[in-house]
Amino acid sequence: MNTIIAAKGITKLFAGKPALDQVSFSIESGRIVGLMGPNGAGKTTLIKSIMQLYHLDGGTIDVCGAPASYRSREFLAYMPDTNALFNWMSIHDAIHYYKDMNSDFDLVRARDLCNSLQLDEKGKVKHLSKGTIERVLIMLTFARNARLYLLDEPIGGVDPLGRGKILRTILAGVNEESSVLISTHLVKDVEAIVDDLLFIHNGRILLSESADHLRETRGQSIEECYLEVFENA
Repeated sequence: MNTIIAAKGITKLFAGKPALDQVSFSIESGRIVGLMGPNGAGKTTLIKSIMQLYHLDGGTIDVCGAPASYRSREFLAYMPDTNALFNWMSIHDAIHYYKDMNSDFDLVRARDLCNSLQLDEKGKVKHLSKGTIERVLIMLTFARNARLYLLDEPIGGVDPLGRGKILRTILAGVNEESSVLISTHLVKDVEAIVDDLLFIHNGRILLSESADHLRETRGQSIEECYLEVFENA
């Protein structure tokens, strides 16, 4: 395994208050990492910091062995928690827009993902439901040949059937050279696919360990551990 992300003591302040407070963790290749915490815990701030969308007030982030910079984004595929598409677009337009923006975008993979996620390329963004928009964004994200896929609440607006399709796409998108960081508060839904856990609360990491180690040492499901940790936070 190779280290894709190494974060050491990262801190981000907003109006003098820490949104991230001395956060340290690493992400190895071939892993699906669950970034879990309630709303306002710091999940989105952490993902945007990895993406170099925020300037850190302290600490360091290395991406694929080098200090994070604007150029690091070539290794990262990011799905935000908001609709990043234009209303005038069709899904077909969005595919070619992402292709033009990203040199690692694979058109064949995009069309395969459209089929598996049941997306009609003729569909207009302005007419799509929130759940369908999230499936489109998942397709666009995993059509890239990235080292790390950063997914910010990718299943929040999706019905249970749609969640299953998205989770299967996430599983299929990981290989020994790539990893996924998925932020969510829907712990039960992602429990079966995550390899490693990061519990975050008030900008601090409360727990960082593998899912298997947690189950073996605590005798709990991830959801049970999550509830216990955050009830006592």
